[in-house]
Amino acid sequence: MRYLRSLRAFLVLVLLFHGTADAAGKAAKAAQVDWKRVQAADSEPQNWFTGGRDAGEQHYSPLALINEGNVGRLGFEWEFDSGNLRGRVQRGHEATPIVVDGVMYNSGPFGAVYALSATTGKLLWRFEPQLDGAWARKACCDAVNRGVAVWKGKVYVGQLDGWLVALDA
Repeated sequence: MRYLRSLRAFLVLVLLFHGTADAAGKAAKAAQVDWKRVQAADSEPQNWFTGGRDAGEQHYSPLALINEGNVGRLGFEWEFDSGNLRGRVQRGHEATPIVVDGVMYNSGPFGAVYALSATTGKLLWRFEPQLDGAWARKACCDAVNRGVAVWKGKVYVGQLDGWLVALDA
C-alpha cells in the first residue's frame, strides 16, 4: 500500500491507444517532432514546436508576411469554444498552443487537450480526462494547465491529479 501511495507522487506515463487502423496510420504520421526539427525551427517558420517556438525558447516568429505596412488590416479569422468540461463551469486557459504541420494542439482545464486545424479552427479531436472535480480544490490557482508537449507522434499533457498522459497525435 505504501508503494501505491508513493507512486502517486510521480508523474506516470499513460499511453492511450484508440481508433481504427486508418486513424492509427494517420496518427503515426502526425506530430513527428524530434530534436533535429526543434533545432532547425527557423527552416519551418509556420510551426511552433515548443512553448517558446524553438530550442532557444525565443518566443519569436521569423514569418514576415505581417509587417508595419499591413498590420492594420489584420482581422478576425476563427475562434474555438472549448465548451464545458463534462458539464463543469468554464475554467481558465493559460497555455501557449503548439503548432505542427497545420495542427494546433492546446490544453485546457484539468489536462484536457484540443487538436484543431490551425487554418480553420475545426476541432480534429479532443481529450477530456475523467477526473473528480474535487482536484480543483487542491490547486492553488484554478484547474488550469500550462500546455502540451509534442514529440515523435505523441501529445503529452499533465493532468491536475499529477498523471502525465501521452496521446496519439
